[in-house]
Amino acid sequence: MKKRNTLYRIPTLLLAVGITLFSACKKEYEIAPTPYTEITSFKIPYNAGKDTIVAAVDGETIYVSWPGSTEWPIPETVAPIINISKNASISPASGTAIALKDGAQYQVKAQDGTLKTYTIKLSNGALLPSFQDEETQITAIVGQSNLSIPMNNLALDGSDSLYLVNDQNKSYKLIPNRTENGNISFFVDQQDGSGIPAGDYYAQVINKFGIPVKSSKKFVTVPAGQSLSYVYFGHTKEWQVKRGEIIDLPARHLTKASDIRVVDLKYTEEGYPNSLRLTFLGISDDLKSIKVQIPEDAPIGLTSDLNNGIGIRVRLIRFYEQSTPYFAYPIKIVE
Repeated sequence: MKKRNTLYRIPTLLLAVGITLFSACKKEYEIAPTPYTEITSFKIPYNAGKDTIVAAVDGETIYVSWPGSTEWPIPETVAPIINISKNASISPASGTAIALKDGAQYQVKAQDGTLKTYTIKLSNGALLPSFQDEETQITAIVGQSNLSIPMNNLALDGSDSLYLVNDQNKSYKLIPNRTENGNISFFVDQQDGSGIPAGDYYAQVINKFGIPVKSSKKFVTVPAGQSLSYVYFGHTKEWQVKRGEIIDLPARHLTKASDIRVVDLKYTEEGYPNSLRLTFLGISDDLKSIKVQIPEDAPIGLTSDLNNGIGIRVRLIRFYEQSTPYFAYPIKIVE
């Protein structure tokens, strides 16, 4: 009997030792909760996700520098994309819409419960356009080209749109010419050539993201009973003309009394602006075009500029130099 008991006691002893060793190993490899509370990246998508602002995180401060242009003034809300330490959480959560402002805060909580608060330091370089002078009255004759309004903070890509707005808040979108040197230049006409009713108007600029800025005063006057003609093109490919050829140039706001003195084809030669004088033959009976003749000795291969195309000199009390809007395809002189 004693022999049998001895045989069974050995495995029992080994089992007890194994349990003790397993418990010791298990305790040795337990992972403690992590104490990390870092923001590793803080990015703000904007412009429908096409661009991103990357903030600098230093200590407990998130430095956000908003772009210094009118391309994208700060919207009402942004949704930052935030990366943080492993096993930590952040409030507000990444992707949550917040009002971006100086002093806004985020709190990161580590796995072990440690808390760290981050504060946004906002540097706002976003400036909306503003009018330099609302005291000087501007007389804007229907059809007049190259009229301009001096402004601050215009978009560098020329994407700002200009409107005239009356007391009833009805707006008239003007045909753009160019934006340069703090001026927005335009044609006093709507896109379809239907003109602007006579009256006094506020000026309003709207950027490509739909943010409007309206003048505080009505300083633009459209006089009654006056208009200026300008050549307007709608052709969809290069227009080839020959020496001596008579052509019709489509024009707007022509009347039987329109006093057109000069018609020039504008082009660039060796980097400098130049012009070719065309022979003015008259106004069409339907008042929709002017008839001109290409000179017999015109240079072969000469191509008109896209930004001006055709310039005309019109007399209305005084002489006005009228350029061409929307000149997407050139006139080319061929044999």
